[in-house]
Amino acid sequence: MQLTQLLLVHLLMGLSLSGPSASQSILQPLLSPIVGEVEKLLPIPGALIGALAPYTSVLNPLLQSAVLQNNLTQFSSDVVTSLTGLVGVLVNAALPVPPYIRPDSEAPKFGFSGEAYNVTTSDGYILGVFRVRNASCSAYRAVVVIPPGILSNAASFMYIKENSLVYRLARRCYDVWLLTFRGYLFGRSHTTLSDKSAKFWDFYPYHWGAYDLPLQLEFVSNKTGSTKLRLMGVDQAGTALFFMNHVHGQRYQKLLAGCYLFAPIGYLGRLRSLAFATLALLRDVLTTVGATTLHNEFALMNPTVHSVLYNLCGRISPLTCFYLFQTLAGSSNEINYKLFPYAFANLLDSTSIYTMNYYFQQVGRLKYMAFFDYGEAENLRRYNRSTPENVNLAATTVPCSFYALRQGTVTVTDDIRDTFKALAPSAQSTIEELDNFNSVSPFVPVDADGLYGPPIRQMEADLRRLS
Repeated sequence: MQLTQLLLVHLLMGLSLSGPSASQSILQPLLSPIVGEVEKLLPIPGALIGALAPYTSVLNPLLQSAVLQNNLTQFSSDVVTSLTGLVGVLVNAALPVPPYIRPDSEAPKFGFSGEAYNVTTSDGYILGVFRVRNASCSAYRAVVVIPPGILSNAASFMYIKENSLVYRLARRCYDVWLLTFRGYLFGRSHTTLSDKSAKFWDFYPYHWGAYDLPLQLEFVSNKTGSTKLRLMGVDQAGTALFFMNHVHGQRYQKLLAGCYLFAPIGYLGRLRSLAFATLALLRDVLTTVGATTLHNEFALMNPTVHSVLYNLCGRISPLTCFYLFQTLAGSSNEINYKLFPYAFANLLDSTSIYTMNYYFQQVGRLKYMAFFDYGEAENLRRYNRSTPENVNLAATTVPCSFYALRQGTVTVTDDIRDTFKALAPSAQSTIEELDNFNSVSPFVPVDADGLYGPPIRQMEADLRRLS
């Protein structure tokens, strides 16, 4: 009887005694048709809820002001952080989570050299910058910089091991640099602030573009002697790029010779993910919870949360999380869940509540990209104007190739096309839609060549034209 119960639990949780590959053969044929039909319907209510999101913020002008940033919310957040830290220690003792993947120590396992550096922004954030190279190359074809994607970090493009984007580029003799944005792993240190203070988490993508990205581009340029860097990235890398160019004009943009972006987030008005549209609708709640319990951190790297995520997705039931990601980000089989036990050492990463709310503010607003809207009173204090300034996408003049992901419900093709058309004419290089991928696929694709091949081939075509 006990053996029967054990087998049933393994089956229901997406496991078998033979491991994930056997569970796939048993469960996927059974679950895929059901999940597929559900996933086809989810974007419909997702789009409807998203359309309502701009009209439902009642408390935000109060909640997003300095009113909630006080000793009481700091104390309540300290209590929650301490308790969850203790729970995390106990859980990790029973079900250990492997160490985080560090690019400089991971690359040598796959035959590449790894280097690590730290840079400090003018407002005090200490960011890790990593270099991965193929030591057997006599010369390097170009320097490629890769910022992190949303809720990820500098190791984001190493998750599928030897087929990862980083190693594909290094094998082809590119000098690859992995960047960090504040708040993510390798970006949680500050010269004066603790990452357990609300002030540390008082940032959103503007700060990545105004401070973090330009500093690291300049650092890489100085280290390599190259003023023709190539930038590859996904979703928020585009947001940071657009903010950088709006704020700094040509100052740092001139260091780039081309950009190759999967589903870049400029406009986000047509988001169709039911889960994220619902969060956009309830962003007042998110703001309140973040301020009173988690120092304004969207705390996926909280010890307890991270342990739960790893043990569910990396150890107990990768298949369950495979279907969850499809529900969140669009129906696609291009999510390599067999590598979740490896990838979830670093997934999913923390960011600020302000970052999430910044993106949620865009949902339901077509062709809208602006600075953070804190509400009229706080806007006046921060911006000296009652409404936030729009981001000038036409300030981006460096040639850009965009890759829309057809199955994605977070960044959808129409928003990506509108973003592309808003760039300066010189920036409108190429735009392509990749059929089988969703918003999670860039990190853990099954068909790595089908996803990474197009931007790599485009970059090499661009390099040939210059030679």
